[in-house]
Amino acid sequence: MSNYNPNTEGLSQPKWVNKPVKVYRLPEPIADDVLAYAHKLDKGENDRSTVELDTAIKMLTQSLTLPANKGGAIKAEIKKVLEILAKG
Repeated sequence: MSNYNPNTEGLSQPKWVNKPVKVYRLPEPIADDVLAYAHKLDKGENDRSTVELDTAIKMLTQSLTLPANKGGAIKAEIKKVLEILAKG
């Protein structure tokens, strides 16, 4: 017979948002870094905003339309994109 009034005070909350979870064996030197990164992904955190990445992709796509003999202009656009990506 199941307990209809269980005592849930001592139960801990799950550490993962997404379920089910899998267990992996990792080398000890990188295990903490991998776990921290996995928790960030699970919580939906991202190091870069999608706006920054979309802007960088748009700028690079536009630079592809420049004529081949405009090397200086292409380099300038690439430098701008690198500055955007370096901020993050």
